[in-house]
Amino acid sequence: MASDDAIHAPPAAPPASPAESADGPLTRIGRYELIEKIGRGGMGVVYRGKDTVIGRPVAVKMLISDIDVSDETRQRFFREARSAGQLTHRNIITIYDFGEESGRAYIVMELLTGESLTNLLARGVKLPLEQQVEIMMRVSEGLAFAHSRGIVHRDVKPANLFVTTDGQVKVLDFGVARIASSKLTRSGLLVGTPDYMSPEQVMGLVVDQRSDVFSAGAVFYQLLTGRKPFTAKRLPDVLNRVRLEPPEAVTSAEAPPELTAIVMKALEKDPANRYQRTIEMLASLTRFLQAWDRQTRDIAVHAFERYADNAKLIEARGPRPEGAAESDPDAEVAANPLLRELPLFEERGPDVLKVVPFRRARIQEILATLDAQHDRLLGRPLQAMTGNPPAASAGVDRD
Repeated sequence: MASDDAIHAPPAAPPASPAESADGPLTRIGRYELIEKIGRGGMGVVYRGKDTVIGRPVAVKMLISDIDVSDETRQRFFREARSAGQLTHRNIITIYDFGEESGRAYIVMELLTGESLTNLLARGVKLPLEQQVEIMMRVSEGLAFAHSRGIVHRDVKPANLFVTTDGQVKVLDFGVARIASSKLTRSGLLVGTPDYMSPEQVMGLVVDQRSDVFSAGAVFYQLLTGRKPFTAKRLPDVLNRVRLEPPEAVTSAEAPPELTAIVMKALEKDPANRYQRTIEMLASLTRFLQAWDRQTRDIAVHAFERYADNAKLIEARGPRPEGAAESDPDAEVAANPLLRELPLFEERGPDVLKVVPFRRARIQEILATLDAQHDRLLGRPLQAMTGNPPAASAGVDRD
């Protein structure tokens, strides 16, 4: 099917040529105007389009006309539309329509703005841990909904996971999905992407939702570590690693042990040892994030207490000479510059530390700044704290 950026509108995409046909550029199919090409894969091409009846922007995915489209390919193409069309969920791309015109099969779906997880990972972006877990949870939630409707995706990979500009996560491309009762499941074909396939998928066995659990686990591993779990230079080596070898251990710097345990359970070779349902993995991720948030809140309370201590120590130093703020780094609480950038601080002051759901890394940055200032303030001689001149050091005469 189309590539990983096939169903989104880049924020600043350059102009692209419209669809091509034997008679020149194709500008319309069905009731949909084709505006520009925004993605292309081995068998499919996607255009930014417009529904001319209701004026809605859409993405139109079409089978490439210049390849030999087999009945199986066409059947799979429409199976994507039928599969995803049954799934109305905030974490699954919405299918509006599908059809065929002049031998061209097409699917119409929502037009997304943002980027695929593939692009995000390729840019080397290190997301906050909380955001990583949120992405894992939303992917698990979308897959769990599909599984509850008897649909297995079978090609879960970063290219088929999309993060929108407003932070939503969408599962894309159910092109190799199957209905649990479908006779097409017994074809024995190797369908999927090798780096993220489950062992049973590699062996050409019939798969169930536990295969999606494994594939999601492979994506989550890469999200945490920045590396694929079973990478190798040769395809046979990749497949052997998927079947037989564990991935490189996740370090404590990459993820907390509790989160690593969730991902590694999803990557168990034997399906019986994995999460049996995606909803179970979602429950484990939810429990982890709840515990993480409670611990982060405790750190925030400690930071608030440290803020109050520092404010009292500064006040105890007495009035400062005019211009002291420029010359004295401890003329005010050191975390103020960090906090002023945050919502509600001007209104609620440091109390905001106890109510705003900060990322833990930010709270730890604030606390480290406050702790360093606290040490400096306590390290000053008492006379300096009270505004009196400091006593002479030993061995030094005073006037």
